[in-house]
Amino acid sequence: MKLPLFSSRSVFLISLTTIIVLAIAGWGFWSFSAAQYRRVIDGYIEAGRAAGYQITYDDRQIFGFPRRITMRLVNLHWRDDDGIDFHTDDMDITVTPWLWNAFDAKFKTHVVVAAPLDDKDHSLLLSGDEGRAHIELNAEDKWRVANLSLDDAKVGLAPNYLFQADKLKVDLARPDMAPTSHKEVGLTLMGEADAITVPEAMPSPFGNRAVKMSAHMRVMGRIPDVRERASVDAWNKDSGIVEFDDFSMDWGALNLESKGTLGFDDELQPEGAFAGTVVNPQKAFQILKDGGFIAMHDADMLNSVMDMFAKPSAKGSKGLELPITVQLGGLFFGPIRIFTFPQIEWPIAPPAVTE
Repeated sequence: MKLPLFSSRSVFLISLTTIIVLAIAGWGFWSFSAAQYRRVIDGYIEAGRAAGYQITYDDRQIFGFPRRITMRLVNLHWRDDDGIDFHTDDMDITVTPWLWNAFDAKFKTHVVVAAPLDDKDHSLLLSGDEGRAHIELNAEDKWRVANLSLDDAKVGLAPNYLFQADKLKVDLARPDMAPTSHKEVGLTLMGEADAITVPEAMPSPFGNRAVKMSAHMRVMGRIPDVRERASVDAWNKDSGIVEFDDFSMDWGALNLESKGTLGFDDELQPEGAFAGTVVNPQKAFQILKDGGFIAMHDADMLNSVMDMFAKPSAKGSKGLELPITVQLGGLFFGPIRIFTFPQIEWPIAPPAVTE
């Protein structure tokens, strides 16, 4: 029996056939793209191993049909030839088919990055229980944009100077071409942390919990290797500085907004100058006096400093603008030392990598 061309049954059969053909074609395209994605990841792994990296994982799977391609790596361990160690229990790396220069990652259970500083278990550490990342590569397959967010994060100098945060977000960007002078930006960083716990080794009169801290900074010049004193010294002698477009904190009675510059002196200890606004400064300063951070004989001088240097904030009558400096191992409001920082002991060189 011959069906009319536009009968309901004919339209149904044509539609069904079209859907099946498109599904098969879509699955074929996705499968081909997934195979290509697997080759891309395998290429990175093979290149890393050829360069001396230690890269292992227990299992991997690919899924995500029809719009994305996701590779799940279980118990991934990636250690480069400088000893920088990356480990995550479970990570999903997702791409859009044939866009191999942009990756989205989801970390599950636990993720940690550790950069050893010496052979005494001191290291720069960043870790979290769960999180997400976005990476964009340039034409040379080097990262140019990196965005990271972590829950229950730890960051700082292990083992004694680790800050903990319920939420941590960091956005990094660097130019395709390395800067040739201190007048060019080598790295842009925007960071934000919520519900921060301060390490016990850094007692503060404002308590061990801060509501929020954020910073927007630009590292000028070629980025130094902070694990090597000579590298930091060369950057410093080339007039390298960090420009803070914003540095803010809400920490107990201290509510501060500021901007300025930070660098190092000849001994590679921090020094810099900021223009800051302190909200309700009288309350913050009283806590500093009560905690012994401002000596009694300096209290009257501080009041004179406020009258001489400070001015009402443009953001409201409760704020006070005042000069803030970092020098001589301390933080100063005007000429009054508020905090004393521990001296930075720069490592001569990263420790030797062992198998």
